[in-house]
Amino acid sequence: MTKLSRTLALVVVGALTLAGCQATNKEASFDSAVMEPSLGYAEAGADMAVEQSSPVVSMEPDVITTGYLSLIVDAPSEGADEITTIVVDAGGRIASRSDYSPTDFGQPTSYLEARIPADRLDATVELISAVGIVQDVSINTVDVSLQKIDLDARIAVLETSMARLGELLSTAETTSDLIAIETALAERQAELDSLTQQRSYLSDQTLFATVSINLATPEDAQPRDPDGFFDGILTGWESILAFFAGVVVWSGIAVPWLALGGVVIVLLLVVRTLIKKARGRSKASSNTP
Repeated sequence: MTKLSRTLALVVVGALTLAGCQATNKEASFDSAVMEPSLGYAEAGADMAVEQSSPVVSMEPDVITTGYLSLIVDAPSEGADEITTIVVDAGGRIASRSDYSPTDFGQPTSYLEARIPADRLDATVELISAVGIVQDVSINTVDVSLQKIDLDARIAVLETSMARLGELLSTAETTSDLIAIETALAERQAELDSLTQQRSYLSDQTLFATVSINLATPEDAQPRDPDGFFDGILTGWESILAFFAGVVVWSGIAVPWLALGGVVIVLLLVVRTLIKKARGRSKASSNTP
């Protein structure tokens, strides 16, 4: 074999080897992109963490805040209007509201569910408390930082996977590869949309506190336990006044019944008298010869 022939043979073998390596790398990239979810989100998230040079810092709160506030006001509907103005001025909104205004019996009440910005919750609750007399107040928090981290990692993994599949889609050579890539993209897009909606809902829950507000009139106020000796005296005096007030009310209720009872007694006496007279007359007539 001549020197020229050997050179041509080496060139041909090298070209075939290079083509085989490129085909192998392409198939491996496609398989890894399509089969990536089987690795698990934890391992994929760890790889992404190494690739990122600077982590993204979230400024959102890591807790969901809920609360309950009960107020005593003279006019619940007007108090609800005032509270609505306070919440809107604070940058929040009223998620739901119901007003109960009875016409025959009962006392009017109002109920609101307010969404208040978490960073202005304390100041807004203080303004709302000034609308009436506070009967009950409670604030509760739940830490959701782990849920946020998990959702952010899963969303980032899916976005990276979809970007890789998009690159492969542009270089797909066969129909089977094209169908497989498009199917994988559709599955990841549906999962990404679901996770994005969950993340948006979680963000809304952490950025805005949910406070339930109940407004009632003084007649519906819950009794409060005395805090000391003087409060005990006041409570005892109020109980005495309430007793006499109750006596007066029941006396007024009893008057019509007493009058009705008197009428019934008078009728019974009249009937008894008439019966006696009738019997006397019948005896007199029987004794007459």
